[in-house]
Amino acid sequence: MKNLLLILLLTLSWSQLQAQDQFSLEQAVAYGLTHHNDMKANDIDYLSAEQTIKEYRSIAMPKVNGGIDYSYYLAVPVQPVEDFITPSVYGVLFQEEVIPQRDLGAPATFEFSFVQPNVLTASIGANIQIFDGGYLYGLKAAKMYRDLIKKERKQSEQEIIAQVTKAYMAILIAEKNKEVISQNISVLEKSLSDIKAVYESGFAESLDVDRMQLSLETLQTQIGNLDQMIQLSYNLLKFQMNYPIDKVITVSDNLEVMVEKISVEAINLDQPVDVSNRAEFGVIEVGQQLNALNLKSIKASYLPTANAFLNLQESLQRGNLFDNSEAGWLPTAVIGVSIKAPIYDGGMKSAQMENIRLKMQKTDLQKQDLSRVIQLQARNAQLSIINARNTVDNTKRNLELSQKIYDKARIKFKEGVGSSIEVTQAESDLYQAQSNYINALYDLLSAKTDYNLALAKN
Repeated sequence: MKNLLLILLLTLSWSQLQAQDQFSLEQAVAYGLTHHNDMKANDIDYLSAEQTIKEYRSIAMPKVNGGIDYSYYLAVPVQPVEDFITPSVYGVLFQEEVIPQRDLGAPATFEFSFVQPNVLTASIGANIQIFDGGYLYGLKAAKMYRDLIKKERKQSEQEIIAQVTKAYMAILIAEKNKEVISQNISVLEKSLSDIKAVYESGFAESLDVDRMQLSLETLQTQIGNLDQMIQLSYNLLKFQMNYPIDKVITVSDNLEVMVEKISVEAINLDQPVDVSNRAEFGVIEVGQQLNALNLKSIKASYLPTANAFLNLQESLQRGNLFDNSEAGWLPTAVIGVSIKAPIYDGGMKSAQMENIRLKMQKTDLQKQDLSRVIQLQARNAQLSIINARNTVDNTKRNLELSQKIYDKARIKFKEGVGSSIEVTQAESDLYQAQSNYINALYDLLSAKTDYNLALAKN
């Protein structure tokens, strides 16, 4: 029974391990770019822009409409008509002296209808735009809007890469911190065991044991806090990747390897910053181009517009709709061209163009400000990564030195030529040096991410 239970536990543990997804930083970024809702929304916007182009292009395509109309007159419309036939007939008879001439009196009137009670009409018509000055500019604007969506997608990509990278780095830093503290705990547990033995032999004070016990409990508390921080960091990474929060993932990249790959030798602070690489700059440029096209489109609306049309129609007018002895279908066909020219619009187009010119001036100012901001961000990012690299190197040397001092202090105390206070001080300095080094690592990785974002590097 025990063996069966052990097998079940091992199987469950293996299935849990298999259910975990392991991600390198590159894989985490790729997953985020594929599954993030911002990217999905951008894809939808791009497809919508494609349909907008098709919709606008259809304006110049032929339009064909057909229809069937049936009307039944409950009261047939009639018109009063003067009797012009009777006076004419009598006039001829009087003139030929067939009958003696006499006074016919006022002519009579009668009701006459030009329509039948039942009217059935079938029609088909077509029209096509021949010329519209603003159409081509509108089509270009629709295509340029699609380009704007591409620029915005690139901007979203850069932001997602930065967010996923920082969340990933936070996990590596937290796990590195846990690794260091775990090593410190192992060392302290060994030292505490040794000092207890020395105390029991009467060669150490209880205060020395208490100090070391306090240090050990403090580190154990920090380990518990770090476990929570690591879990929170993983949740943040899954959120930035749009990965299911309830599923377990692990990170596979090595922190030290990533840090060693960060080089600052190629950074040249005197080299001009190419602001055009930033997606935000491309977005504002496309916006300015759209304003220019809008201005041209309004100018072109001063030109005449021309449309051609063709209408074919047949109507059936009968007293009894199904009586084939009455008149049959009556065809009608018309073809023509419609030309319209604007004469006076009350100054509306002039005001629209002036408004667009003002928007273009404002966009120019925004473009200048954005250029300055990008250059500032780039310079600051370059300086930050250089300083962060130097700080990592310095704190690493300090850490190595603090480790040597701590090791010597422990040896001296163990041999009875050093004090516990000296060990405690060296231990405190070591922990501070470790903390400084880990913080420097995080600052370097964060500076690298900001550097890539500021200079639009992958």
